[in-house]
Amino acid sequence: MTGVLIIMAALILVAGCTNATPSTPPPTPVYTPQTTILIGSAGVNPQILVVDRGVTVTFLNLDMGLHIVTSDPGDPDAFTSPILQNNYRYHFTFTVPGTYGYHCTDNPEIKGTIIVNP
Repeated sequence: MTGVLIIMAALILVAGCTNATPSTPPPTPVYTPQTTILIGSAGVNPQILVVDRGVTVTFLNLDMGLHIVTSDPGDPDAFTSPILQNNYRYHFTFTVPGTYGYHCTDNPEIKGTIIVNP
């Protein structure tokens, strides 16, 4: 009986030490509504997000299509995401106060505004 317990304990330890490759796409992350913008096929939610300077905003693509999020020309601090597949996300930390318009490069109708307070 002791031998069986030792073998079971060893199997559990070995199973916990294997290197599993990450899944693609990553699992849907938990998000904070106060700092996350959800991207869908018809638009973004929320359309206007107000945050304080220094806050990191997450753009989360919930659409099956690919999206690239980019700031509008003339914004205080420019940003452009990589291509976001379904369930992929992009983070940007806003360090310059101001009003930021942004849109998806593939569909300019998908757009919103981020207001960064000082």
